[in-house]
Amino acid sequence: MIFPKREFLSRGVSVLVLLLTASAILVSGCQELDTIKRELLKKAESKFIKTKKPFLARDGITIRPCSLYQAANPNSEVVRRLPAETPVRLVDKVGEWYKIRTRDGREGYLSEKMIGGEEIIGLTQQLRRSIEGLPVQAEGVTKNKANFRLAPGRWNTVLEILPAGRKFEMYERVATPRQQHSENPQNAPRRGADPAGHEVAEGPQPAEYPEEDPKKDIWYKVKLEDGRVGYLYTHNLTFTPPEDIARMVPFMRLLAWRTVNTTDDPDLGAKNNYIAAYAPVGKDPGCDFTRLYFMNWSNRLKRRVIGWQMRVSGVLPITDFHYEGRPGFSVRHLHPNRADKLVLANYVFSGGKIRKVSEEEIPNTLTMH
Repeated sequence: MIFPKREFLSRGVSVLVLLLTASAILVSGCQELDTIKRELLKKAESKFIKTKKPFLARDGITIRPCSLYQAANPNSEVVRRLPAETPVRLVDKVGEWYKIRTRDGREGYLSEKMIGGEEIIGLTQQLRRSIEGLPVQAEGVTKNKANFRLAPGRWNTVLEILPAGRKFEMYERVATPRQQHSENPQNAPRRGADPAGHEVAEGPQPAEYPEEDPKKDIWYKVKLEDGRVGYLYTHNLTFTPPEDIARMVPFMRLLAWRTVNTTDDPDLGAKNNYIAAYAPVGKDPGCDFTRLYFMNWSNRLKRRVIGWQMRVSGVLPITDFHYEGRPGFSVRHLHPNRADKLVLANYVFSGGKIRKVSEEEIPNTLTMH
């Protein structure tokens, strides 16, 4: 007969108790039998039989779109699909699965790889708040499989592996010290990027960026179509600017573009006028961009032309600015003499020209650009 594990242990404990009790009888006499038996049984059970600790219910959040299952088994019935960043209540743990309850009362099971705790909840909310009121700097797509990370850096939490072709909006560029594979800190927060726990290796710099600074990595803060905000590695994405400005400046890389105003063409209708930021190809300039161009529409030529340009050690984001009812833009750039300062310069489009209205010094909170 095959006994369950607990029953087997209990029988083993009983045999041990009987043997020890028999020895005790010979030494101490029958009057001490009950006391000795209780003590030996208590010690044996505490050693061999572990009591399951009660699960403490707590809040969680889904870190990517996932299925809520009827049972703790991926082959069980799907109760419903949950979008990314769905608040849930964790009510129990079964192996590598959480039993959860949604806000509308639905219950089911999610793999622990799909769940984030209080730290993840706080960071995702902080990321969403960080882009509130900021204009989109660029649009793009992932050009291969890409780690969508909670923070910039090769060892920060991977929320999901995005497929090639995933659309995003870009808000900010961030430089971090380059970390080699052997430099992974032991206490770095990690989370499996897919059900198998795999990640995509960011890898070494590719051949098309031979002169990049080997001591830094470049990341972009992006928002996906489902509203999630996170970071993508520069070599895993490509920007998708409007076709008529994409190739206007040869031998440079278009990094960001913003609509400043529009020109009414009597034949073609309203045409956007852009402020566009460019960076060198294959070279790290120590800033986000080095050239600004104002690209306005010419009704006479029926095409876009460069109406203004400026060399600048610029830092994203480029934001909106208005002065006396006129549209313009604000640009931050590195201070020429102080590393702890940036210069915030404000420009407006007036009388068919771009002119500077004001500038001021502001803190530079980053140590690397």
